[in-house]
Amino acid sequence: MGEFAKYLTESVKQYDYRIKIAGDLDKDFSNKLEQALAKFEVAKMSAGKTTPIQEMPLDFPKLKNMQVTIFEVTTNYPASVYEMHEYIANQMNITRDCVVVRKPNEPSEEYQEAMKDDEKKSEFVAKLQDIEYKDAPEVKADEVYGDKANQSLLKELLKDKEEKFKIEKEETPQKSMSKEEEGTPSPVKDTGGPVKGNPDPLVTAGKK
Repeated sequence: MGEFAKYLTESVKQYDYRIKIAGDLDKDFSNKLEQALAKFEVAKMSAGKTTPIQEMPLDFPKLKNMQVTIFEVTTNYPASVYEMHEYIANQMNITRDCVVVRKPNEPSEEYQEAMKDDEKKSEFVAKLQDIEYKDAPEVKADEVYGDKANQSLLKELLKDKEEKFKIEKEETPQKSMSKEEEGTPSPVKDTGGPVKGNPDPLVTAGKK
């Protein structure tokens, strides 16, 4: 009898779905969704995983700038993807364009999973999608604002002012000397004639 019960347990077929909801959701949305899916006898259901806001969310070509919450659901009773989609839209009062239901083993889903694995391995992961900003440098709050930051800024300003004053002080005597040199007449003057005691060489030579 024990072997027969084990056989029955192992032979029970379950059905997996990947349910995607676009847009902002209420905090208790997952509980309401699980209650709505009770018709199909939910065996297990994951907590919703929300993606960052995307300009063109995957699987939602008609929508823009929205986040998507994904639920992994396993039921004991089957339903087609279309039936599940219509049922969720009606029961949760959601626009049909905001609901997507797929099977995890669909080619499009397997392709998306492969893309995610490649992104994790790649060193060129989109940093803007990292909502936790793991690569952002650590910044101490007291170094950015507050009394300590203001005192540091004031010291830098005073330092710059002192250096500027020092440079101007060094340049002032040089400028004064230049002006004095420009105003002082040359000690050598051109009198226009022979200097006393030094006859004109042309007169001496008889050429004048």
